[in-house]
Amino acid sequence: MHKIPFFIPSINEKDIGAVKKTLKKKWISQGKINEKFEKEFAKNLKISSAKCVSVTNGFSALYLASILCNLKKNDEVLIPTINFVASANIFSNLGAKVIFVDCESGLNPNISISDLKKKLSKKTKVVVVMHYGGYPCNMNEIMNLKKKYKFKLIEDACHAVFSNYENKTLGTFGDYSAFSFYANKNLTSCEGGLIYCKKSSDAKKIRLLKNHGLNRTSLTHYTQKNSKYDVMYRGFNFRLDDVRSSMLLTQLNRLKKNNFLRFRLFKFYKKLLNNIKIHILFNKFDKNDYSRHLFVISSKYKNTIIKKFKKQSIGFSQHYRPTHMLKAHKKNNNLKNSESFYKQSISLPIYPDLKIIHLKKICKVLNSI
Repeated sequence: MHKIPFFIPSINEKDIGAVKKTLKKKWISQGKINEKFEKEFAKNLKISSAKCVSVTNGFSALYLASILCNLKKNDEVLIPTINFVASANIFSNLGAKVIFVDCESGLNPNISISDLKKKLSKKTKVVVVMHYGGYPCNMNEIMNLKKKYKFKLIEDACHAVFSNYENKTLGTFGDYSAFSFYANKNLTSCEGGLIYCKKSSDAKKIRLLKNHGLNRTSLTHYTQKNSKYDVMYRGFNFRLDDVRSSMLLTQLNRLKKNNFLRFRLFKFYKKLLNNIKIHILFNKFDKNDYSRHLFVISSKYKNTIIKKFKKQSIGFSQHYRPTHMLKAHKKNNNLKNSESFYKQSISLPIYPDLKIIHLKKICKVLNSI
């Protein structure tokens, strides 16, 4: 029986050719190609490239953002419990007091505005929001709360590359935003990431921090005759090299097309799924304005669906187990919406190379529940 994978990365001959071409150059670490990628990415975000800094992955983008928040021990950081564990790990390890926020409902995994309001206080220094699956949080409400409470806002836009909210690109609302180019993301270089900073001065500091705190880039260090340098900060090695940047450039050229293909698959799912026992999340988001990184359904028959998928060799996943339920962060929070969401949600295949015949098979199985 033919296996239907949960995900297949969109890699073509142009990606492979760009990588080969870069590997033949004299310089393959962070250099001119990386600089070009940052400029092209910024152009798509409709912002200055001085505010975009590429890094090794989404985690390092979030980590560098956390460093710039200048947290003290036990400062409060509010994080959505429906989220990848990276943010909770980072802020917990920095000594902050992490407070988990519920999601809107069992059918909307984005951060709950009402629960956020309950948990905000004068002690709140940072709020993290994640645009689940590429679908926007209620940014009008969040920005109003930011104005009132004066917290730093970090957008986790790892799912939301070039998604929009009221004609503004997600990832440009916060003080800092993190993007991921991991293997399963809409825009991929196997590993990679980028941080957006609202202030150019913060981005300038990030450029130093990601390169050991050195006051020169790796390329200038090896190409200039004067090798004298200084270390301005106690930094890290979070550089994104030219090899992966070359792949990102070719990927970027077809990202809008690939996101449209995801939109097309979303519409096929909506058309073919006709089982009242199954709810499609973000069903009303009908415009081609979102990355649609995930396609998620909810059903109290989740266990039955999983058994049938396994029998039919259909790939699926779960995004995410609530962070407050994980061993490393376990807390007795009353976050009923998130727990309800987790109990009934399943992520289905949605990627540019998914065949319609496979999508029809998935829907046929679901309609038989």
